[in-house]
Amino acid sequence: MTHRKHAYTQAVVLLYHRTDLQKSFRLVRYEDAGLLRAVRAGVVIWSDMDRLTADEMQQAARLSAELAQQAGLTQLNHPAASLQRFELLRMLHDQGSNGFRVFRPHELDDTIRYPVFIRDEVGALYEEPPLLHDRPALDAALAMLDGRLVRPMVVEMVGTPGPDGYFRKYAAFRVGDTIYAQHCAMATSWFVKNSAERPLRAHLDEIRAYIAANPHAVQVMQVFEKARMQYGRIDYTLADGRLLVFEINSNPTVLSDPPTRFASYDPRPFADRHANALLALPQASVPESPPAIDAAHRAALARLRRRYEFKRLKIVCRKLLKRGKAR
Repeated sequence: MTHRKHAYTQAVVLLYHRTDLQKSFRLVRYEDAGLLRAVRAGVVIWSDMDRLTADEMQQAARLSAELAQQAGLTQLNHPAASLQRFELLRMLHDQGSNGFRVFRPHELDDTIRYPVFIRDEVGALYEEPPLLHDRPALDAALAMLDGRLVRPMVVEMVGTPGPDGYFRKYAAFRVGDTIYAQHCAMATSWFVKNSAERPLRAHLDEIRAYIAANPHAVQVMQVFEKARMQYGRIDYTLADGRLLVFEINSNPTVLSDPPTRFASYDPRPFADRHANALLALPQASVPESPPAIDAAHRAALARLRRRYEFKRLKIVCRKLLKRGKAR
């Protein structure tokens, strides 16, 4: 179950690396959620709850209650009961496991610890937000929002670089009973996301070791359980050996780029981890689904195929052009 604009998160796995998954995996938009009433067996993964309106969430929750009466149907996540970013971070701090706080703009008080940044609870954060170092700067930034954020959050900035000067952000997936480590990103900036910095050889070894060992699986599962989520990706860092959780994304991108000969790593093992975890879910390999769901899925997959073939062409052209200039 996905927001209509965010059905792409599984596309690279489905289209390129594990096409066998197409036999059993279906993309269903929330607009078509009523089609699920015809499903008799399988797994429903609720995602993108943060992008739903209040009415959409209530409708999805009522449908979830109906589907719960189907003995052969397993549901991962819940449209209303799974905790979203703000609730999760507030709970983890109140329980003493997260060393930073989040506030709604209307509930700020003098105990807030600077620097802070502002983000929307809805969707992903793609660009580094400015750090605000005092109340006047925060008030000025809030005054400039002008309704641009759906549910703004003020977040205390935490995290320190390691001895090598790099901040680290770890990410791990939960798929049912499976926890697998996806990546460890590193950057000299506190905002660790899609860093353009060239990784050091020691960092590559560290990333491989993290993925292979999956060292925080038990702690990660505990956070997912607290969040009442059985599917998603958790982003976190470490402080004195403890997890500092940034968020759990209910509809994370598994792999971003279609395969080309210019890839800097082999994506197949990542696709395999994800696909195998999905196929291990109870009733995940049920061979039949309602024709209307099949038709909607085929249409969505066709659109995604066009999108990612165009993206692959752009990647190849960009790399060839860059190589030509280097000569």
